[in-house]
Amino acid sequence: MKPRRHSLRGRVALAMVIGVLATSLIFGLAAFVIAYTMEDRLFRAKLTEEVTYQQASWQRTGALAAPKNPEVAVYRDNRALPLDIRNDFAENPRQSEFFGREGRHYHVQRFELANPRPGAGSTPAVAVIEVSRDLLVRPYRDSIIVLLAGIGLAIALLMAAIGWWLIHRAMKPLSDLATDVANAESTVPVLHARNYPANEVGMLADALEQAFARIRGFVDREQAFTRDASHELRTPLAVVRGAAEVIALNRDLPAHLLEPLRRIETATTDMTLALDQLLALARENQGVLREATALRPLIDKAVAWSRLRYPASTITVLIEVAEGATARVHPTSLQLVLNNLIGNCFQHVGSGQLSLAWAGDCLTISDDGPGFAPGTDPFAPFAKGEASLGSGLGLDITRRLCDAAGMGLTVGPGKNGRGASFRLELADR
Repeated sequence: MKPRRHSLRGRVALAMVIGVLATSLIFGLAAFVIAYTMEDRLFRAKLTEEVTYQQASWQRTGALAAPKNPEVAVYRDNRALPLDIRNDFAENPRQSEFFGREGRHYHVQRFELANPRPGAGSTPAVAVIEVSRDLLVRPYRDSIIVLLAGIGLAIALLMAAIGWWLIHRAMKPLSDLATDVANAESTVPVLHARNYPANEVGMLADALEQAFARIRGFVDREQAFTRDASHELRTPLAVVRGAAEVIALNRDLPAHLLEPLRRIETATTDMTLALDQLLALARENQGVLREATALRPLIDKAVAWSRLRYPASTITVLIEVAEGATARVHPTSLQLVLNNLIGNCFQHVGSGQLSLAWAGDCLTISDDGPGFAPGTDPFAPFAKGEASLGSGLGLDITRRLCDAAGMGLTVGPGKNGRGASFRLELADR
């Protein structure tokens, strides 16, 4: 499943909108804090001025004077406080703001009236100011919030539009580059850096142009090698094998030449198999044709071919695959894999038993031969057994061929811990 794509322009524009909204929120909160603080400071200043005035009057006359600020009331007895705040004041003596009934709001300040006579102590008093008619922030709080939200949203939309336009202009060359690469008709895109601006995008286009040119060179050389190897190597191999078969028909051939001749035939067969596998891997494997394929003919062909390659082998073959068994595979790739795996069993098992079983979209190829040494990776490049005369690339190439054709290949111990057991998973992967 392809990952979900997203627009880089949209992400940047969204980030700008979020940034504007966050900034608007922060400034809105700061404005409220400043407004509330200034308003409270104004009321506290009135109370402090009145408290200073009353303390000075008490020092001079021993009595409270008429309030200097008519909005402020001074009480020496808490029971004389307004009913709105009397109980709350008694319960919260440290609080300086109180909400009264019918929208009234009070600020209070406690202070001491020092007695001018020495040792006479001091008298507690409370200055109270009712400020509901002087409030500037609280009555219009909802309207201010709506106004700030509207201004913030308008700025965010404006910045989104401006940001989208700027991003579109800045990213259009990059978008064109991505489109040219994604919609290229050839396997390797063809780019011309001169078609892009002389900035970072142009530098990227120039680097991609050079890289794609090198890749095209690699692809051309690989295709030429695959084409030439398919023809120029198969032909001499066929000639060598044919000549060996003709020589083998000579009845007067000395006996000591029969074994070298058989080794020539086996070597040419091995080279043909390796060549077929390498060419299959070298070709582009995207979209390999998988079709319903009968398994038994491919298995019988691989067994017969292995008997011809290793006539000295006396291995017993047990095939537990029904005649009608089928799987959706690439027939040629599966035939090459079976040739290699079954051929290895004929080469290394000797006089043992080879079992092939089909169950649950899985073909198991087991033998009771020497198997693999503990701790070794049979699929490692150039890994081979002590008795092997090959290059050690057979199983590595076979596994890569399975991966390219959508088949799974694993190996484990054989029956009763003897030999090796290969599992070919032929279900669609």
